[in-house]
Amino acid sequence: MAGIVIRSQALEEAHAHPEMIRSGAFSPAMQAGPFLYVSGCIAGDLTQDMTGQAEQEFSYVELVLKEAGYALTDVVKLQAFITDATNYAAYSAVRKGYFPKDPPASTAVISGLLIPEALLEIDVVAYKAQD
Repeated sequence: MAGIVIRSQALEEAHAHPEMIRSGAFSPAMQAGPFLYVSGCIAGDLTQDMTGQAEQEFSYVELVLKEAGYALTDVVKLQAFITDATNYAAYSAVRKGYFPKDPPASTAVISGLLIPEALLEIDVVAYKAQD
């Protein structure tokens, strides 16, 4: 394997589908050199609106970053998969709260998701110079 799997009990407990991490079918993140690739995530509570789901997801991403020794300020690329274009403004407002200054390069795609109730899935790439 070319990288280091980032996995912990805290990430397992906070993940929307912890059984996927426990079974080894899903890695929350993979570190490869100075880069950290955080897997796509969805909200745990899919009864929430876009704002609620986005806050859950960014909070989870922040936890993954922290577990690997990174921070939101290390994120260089963000991808968002949104199921309905009318929810983009709500997503964007939450994103701005997590990246208030100098946000990472971003892509937003309107698409269906594997879990029908999910309004959003995000993944990020972070970079941190190694000593």
